[in-house]
Amino acid sequence: MIWILAIVAVYVVLVLGVAFLSLRPYRTPIFVSPGSMGANQEEISFESDGITLRGWWVEADGAGTVAVLAHGYMMNRAELVPVAFWLWQRGISSLLFDFRAHGRSGGKKCGFGYLERCDVAAAVAYARSRAPGAKILLIGSSMGSAASALALGEGLAEANGLVLDSCYSKLAGAILGWWRFLGGKVLQVALWPTVYLAAPLAGFNPFKVDVAESLAKNESTPTLFIHGTRDTLALPTEAQRNFAACRAEKQLVWLQGYGHSEGRWEEPATYYGALEEFLARHALLREPAGKV
Repeated sequence: MIWILAIVAVYVVLVLGVAFLSLRPYRTPIFVSPGSMGANQEEISFESDGITLRGWWVEADGAGTVAVLAHGYMMNRAELVPVAFWLWQRGISSLLFDFRAHGRSGGKKCGFGYLERCDVAAAVAYARSRAPGAKILLIGSSMGSAASALALGEGLAEANGLVLDSCYSKLAGAILGWWRFLGGKVLQVALWPTVYLAAPLAGFNPFKVDVAESLAKNESTPTLFIHGTRDTLALPTEAQRNFAACRAEKQLVWLQGYGHSEGRWEEPATYYGALEEFLARHALLREPAGKV
């Protein structure tokens, strides 16, 4: 009996430790920048909930649209640099930033998209201050997609276009999906209690964070969904649930045979082709003078 209690105690401590560390992700280094690819680059910072967020402003001459790019969990602003460069070539300015507890931004605790919705709102406010009158385009990857959708659904920000790449539907499912993504169903089963243990550590209830519910409030922002057919973190059924809930003009593009957030790297023609068609249809794209 004592051995059983000891094993249970060790397991609980282990799971608690995993939940604690998950809320304080490893900060991956910056690995590419817009400047290194030939675009304009300005180091910037702004505040979100009293936390200093750091990023880059990528100015395109005469831009009528500014894209706010939101990265995924355990990533940083560098993740979407290729997208920002592609947009810059087409006359669209970009704001890339590190979420709280990621990259070089302040903060010690992340919220898997829920707390980060405030960071997206702060980024949009900063973009509007730099480019008054410009249209706003939100582009997210994974956690950044969820944060963008939540920010719009809760009325924390407004945008003229929304692009959701590999977006989860329910946060509780995404936490389990993360373990499934890392170690398959065995790890998912072994660490399922983290969903419950993370709640008091995070300070909010992950079971109440529902991206589809936020999208159901979206009646005016055109939305492009991009999802891999072999995504094991945010399952294809989650993309279908989000798509069905969205009430605005919408389109769903499948990246055949690809997993979580990898389609834009592995199948760039499909990703950027869908993005360009979406931007052109909603008057967010202009042909720049002197396209690089």
